[in-house]
Amino acid sequence: MYIAVTGSGKAKVIQFREDKRIPGTNKKATKVIKTLGNYERMVAEDPDVIAKLKAQAKVLTREKKESSKPLSLQVTSAEITEPDDVVPSYYFGHSLTKQFWNQMQLDTFFTNQCGRKNAETVAQALFYLVAHRCAAPDSIRACALEQSSFAGLSPLGLDVLYGVLDVLAEQKEAVIAHLCAFFEKKTDRRGPDTYLDVTTYDFESTRWGELRMFGFSKDHKNNEVQVVMALLLDNNGIPITYELFPGNTMDQNTLVESVEKLKNIYHLDKITVVADRGMNGGENLVYLDKSGYDFVISYTLKRSTDAFKELVFQADGWQDTWDDQHKEVVYRGKTVRQVLKVKIPISQETIQAAGEKKRGRPRKYEVVEIPVKIHLTWSAKRAHKDKADRERILERLKKRLGKTYQLKASIKRGCNQYLQMAVDTKNWTLDEEKIQQAERFDGYYAIVTNNLNLSTEQVCQTYRGIWKIEESFRILKTDLRARPVFVWNDDHIKGHLMMCFISLCLLRYIQCLLETQCETRASAEVIMEAIREPLALVQGDYPHNVVTPTKISKIYLELARLMKLPVLRTNMTLTQFRSSTKLDLSVNLK
Repeated sequence: MYIAVTGSGKAKVIQFREDKRIPGTNKKATKVIKTLGNYERMVAEDPDVIAKLKAQAKVLTREKKESSKPLSLQVTSAEITEPDDVVPSYYFGHSLTKQFWNQMQLDTFFTNQCGRKNAETVAQALFYLVAHRCAAPDSIRACALEQSSFAGLSPLGLDVLYGVLDVLAEQKEAVIAHLCAFFEKKTDRRGPDTYLDVTTYDFESTRWGELRMFGFSKDHKNNEVQVVMALLLDNNGIPITYELFPGNTMDQNTLVESVEKLKNIYHLDKITVVADRGMNGGENLVYLDKSGYDFVISYTLKRSTDAFKELVFQADGWQDTWDDQHKEVVYRGKTVRQVLKVKIPISQETIQAAGEKKRGRPRKYEVVEIPVKIHLTWSAKRAHKDKADRERILERLKKRLGKTYQLKASIKRGCNQYLQMAVDTKNWTLDEEKIQQAERFDGYYAIVTNNLNLSTEQVCQTYRGIWKIEESFRILKTDLRARPVFVWNDDHIKGHLMMCFISLCLLRYIQCLLETQCETRASAEVIMEAIREPLALVQGDYPHNVVTPTKISKIYLELARLMKLPVLRTNMTLTQFRSSTKLDLSVNLK
């Protein structure tokens, strides 16, 4: 490998080149390894650049020659009498996490922003905790005990790892702004659509505090304190921001603060909030409409007014899609323009400003009218699923009709909608009338929006993305094990959930890259396995060790190629391993 200057005038460039002899001839073929940049600009910046690049070319040539040499290793066959007698092995899947971490410039961000004297150590500790959570989530104490098992990482004290939580709590807004700026550049994040939902994170405790309060638990753990999180996602399923609320906060009370936060981050004049039926409280809809924002929210047909139910079963206005082969309707759609009447609390200041002076009780509520479009749909596939789900519930209930204790358990799980019970709760029967009413709505779905320009197809396409936020909560709770929370200080709680938020951003970004650049869809579980499993067996005496990588998955190799890491070899020197993973095993072996 050598340095070459090619081109003429201002178009001259500096290149790394390599010559190879063409087999069977005396001719050579020249291969451009890398074009480094414009000659005149690089020399102007550094007059010694050619000499430095020549030295670098020699080093690269030597490393390449060494990499092609066969490795020789003398090993002993000794008895294993102590745990330390076995061949050492180290996890190295976090080399992928490190590449994404560097690409997102989080090391630089925390080094500059954390405001601590040991800023580099704090940044290192934060990376380790996030990398560990993206591989094998555990408590901070357990993470501290496993540091020596990770290749290329210097062990840190437990106090440093806990101190990271304080930094994350302090820097939450700055971290979110940094991540938002990155994803704006690196993905096709489309504003103003955002998906909003709320969940709870429980503690295995009854000790309450500023955030830790008793409330309605999404995980049915009503005997434990919890905190409430409102999470906002973009069109790619990558988190935008989140807000924490005390555990007794109702879902509907989280929307205003979350949307205002989103507006401040992006300085948006127009926002479309996509949420499920749990967020469609009257005050929320009025707030969004009066603020000039759009909402796309599902509507529960079974609990709607009689007038609304009539719209569903009126024959006019429906457009049918037929299956010509089976001669049956497979899909129906209908759009209805209505004025949504919403009752919201009214303040005494509003009444006084309006000059109302009436005897009797003052008005507590006012009715606000919102022009909306209701998009009604029916599909044969959904009807089949609704029927199958109901029959499965009924089948379970029929088996329990004679077992009172099991029926009481069913009520707690929400199966009581089809039960009819006597006052003494001894005689239980199925409510046939309710079953017939539920059957009428099989396959029907309604979505309400105040954007009157959207078609049914556009509304359904927008709302269809709501599964991404449900999946994100599943990833947070199941894969990343964000709960139960094992810290008690409020700042540590905030820091813990901020760390989980960063981990979710990382996994979602990896999923997005795999799908857009590799046409590969991988679950968070599969990606975490690809990070967790890779193991390096190290044989020989330092520094003449041979490293043997094992447990490499296809996703690991795809991500390594995506991040342009040099390929792994079946057996490697320490230098080769460091080149392929950017991890220095000498930290562990010295």
